[in-house]
Amino acid sequence: MAIQNQPANLNQLNVISFQTNFLRMPMVDYFCQRVSIPGITSSSIVQTTPFADVPIEGDHLVFEDLSLDFIVDEDLKNYIEIFDWLKAIGFPDNFGQYNSQEEELKSDVNIVIHTNKSNPNYVVNFKDIFPVALGAINFDTNATSLEPIVVNAIFRYTGAFTIEKIT
Repeated sequence: MAIQNQPANLNQLNVISFQTNFLRMPMVDYFCQRVSIPGITSSSIVQTTPFADVPIEGDHLVFEDLSLDFIVDEDLKNYIEIFDWLKAIGFPDNFGQYNSQEEELKSDVNIVIHTNKSNPNYVVNFKDIFPVALGAINFDTNATSLEPIVVNAIFRYTGAFTIEKIT
């Protein structure tokens, strides 16, 4: 007897088969080590009845932040890309920096997910991202090996993100 619900493709999603494309941060693209496609949560509403409170589906979605880890290059170029972007958004040095147009403070990004044979399979698109956090650079004279410095950056984005099949 054959299994009727067996999937056509038995391959698992490969954890290392991805590529980031940040329009505003090309140096971060090259050194990107980890990226997390954000989770999504739906709210629920409680409908009170004389017998019991009944949960029903909500109409509000909450999207988690976009998080990525990257190796800091020797010249700090990728770190400075995000650092300067954050500074322009939140704490300019002078009034001239306020002249930035809002479009310059946001950027688009996509993450291409590859198959196990390294072929592009899906693209995850984010519109109007902007940084909200940049992790610390930690130096350590007690380190026993020369591990690269990896920093985390967190971004928010406008609305939802899309996941599209690449044909």
